[in-house]
Amino acid sequence: MAASNIHLLKIKIPELLIHYLWQSNRFSSEKLCCDDGRELKVLFQGWYNKGWGPDFKDAKILINNNLFFGDVEIHIDESAWYQHSHQEDDAYNKVILHVFLNPGQSPAKNHFGLNIPSLCLISSTLEEFWESITFDRSFEVKNLPGACGLYLKETGNTMLRKIIFQAAENRLITKSIQFKGVFNGNNQDEHDDALFTSICKSLGYSSNSEAFVSMSEKFPYSKLKLFFKSLFRQSRVEFLSRWFGYLGYLDTVSIENVANESRREWATLQQHWLGLNNNDTFKPQKPNKPHRPLNNSLRRLHGLFYHLESISFQGLTKSWLRFLQQCQTLLNENRAKPKILNSLDLMFPQPDWDPLNHYLSPILPTSRLSKTKLIGKQRQLIILINSIIPFFLSWSKKYNDTQLEKTLLALILILPAEGENYKTRFMENRLFQMDNTAIMEKNLSYYQGLMQIHDDCCTSFYEGCDNCSLIKMLSSHA
Repeated sequence: MAASNIHLLKIKIPELLIHYLWQSNRFSSEKLCCDDGRELKVLFQGWYNKGWGPDFKDAKILINNNLFFGDVEIHIDESAWYQHSHQEDDAYNKVILHVFLNPGQSPAKNHFGLNIPSLCLISSTLEEFWESITFDRSFEVKNLPGACGLYLKETGNTMLRKIIFQAAENRLITKSIQFKGVFNGNNQDEHDDALFTSICKSLGYSSNSEAFVSMSEKFPYSKLKLFFKSLFRQSRVEFLSRWFGYLGYLDTVSIENVANESRREWATLQQHWLGLNNNDTFKPQKPNKPHRPLNNSLRRLHGLFYHLESISFQGLTKSWLRFLQQCQTLLNENRAKPKILNSLDLMFPQPDWDPLNHYLSPILPTSRLSKTKLIGKQRQLIILINSIIPFFLSWSKKYNDTQLEKTLLALILILPAEGENYKTRFMENRLFQMDNTAIMEKNLSYYQGLMQIHDDCCTSFYEGCDNCSLIKMLSSHA
């Protein structure tokens, strides 16, 4: 195939094929040069990323014998870098190589304005390589089973269960460390504010976590709870006007774009926010990460208000401690799991009259056929595993409450998982692709453990599958 024919065919090549070739190390044996003429050698192609951010994470390359560690982004067109606004996204600041087929006019730069080395795959040096590629099939990127999966195929996964639980426990301990300084004193307001900030972070996870944390620090729970002395309608205005105003919704959304059922309240919130004379608003990083419609910030914040209103009598920390004490009792009863999940759901009530039961948001009034929870069961579990359990694990260690610690560890074994993500999917592919029947019960500890093993064992080019610490752990327990 002549180079000119390659140029004609390149528009038919799907990006997924380039991902497949890159993941399979097909370019590592080729003579490569960056577009500025510097010699390029791929030592490790990186870990394939199906989630948000660059296509391959933690790659290792040589450019003129200088070693670079970082991420690799792949496009069909070089111009896609700017079309996708990667230059404005901090997630792409670690990109060390931009790989593409069709050259453009503007080389890629990161958020700091630094040029990123680039590799155009249409070149005379790769002519023979492209001649060997068959185009008359559809390519699908599939993670091959890892060395861990091959090992488990021969030995079974008995010890893996124990290792996953130990990894989950270590992950919780790591999360709990952030609260260590909170309990140096007995200031209840400090306890409540720290827990409130953590809940906000989990509630906004992950596209809005930064904004929600900033909001919680601007309006801490210890200040907001004073508004519950007012009537319900007034306290709702006090909360939502501050939250929506700080996040910029009240300044940017006109009343004409709000659903009819919410216009009167929206106008009240706008007027109240203006009356506060608060010009300090959150400035989000752009572009925002994609999120599901039901994760809309306005839905989440309505649900947060109802949660805080429902526990206003006892306060935030005491209410959640009471919930965990109730779980301690329920763990000794038959059918403990559904009872605990029901108790968790009761911590997040919502009135039947709220329009958001059937709307995605006041400014996206797309109706749904059935009532939906503002803070659904999956989000409740995320708050539980990322905020409540770590907070009270730190609490239990500070005050030597061994019974509470046992309850927290029991909960991660009995409650269902909070939902899969790219890390857990990656690990299941690596571990269980050779034997699908080996997949274990998916509870909170299972997914938390898989994520910790991913972070510890499957994101470092120093190890790779040839020197995997997970296999060493499995064999040492055999």
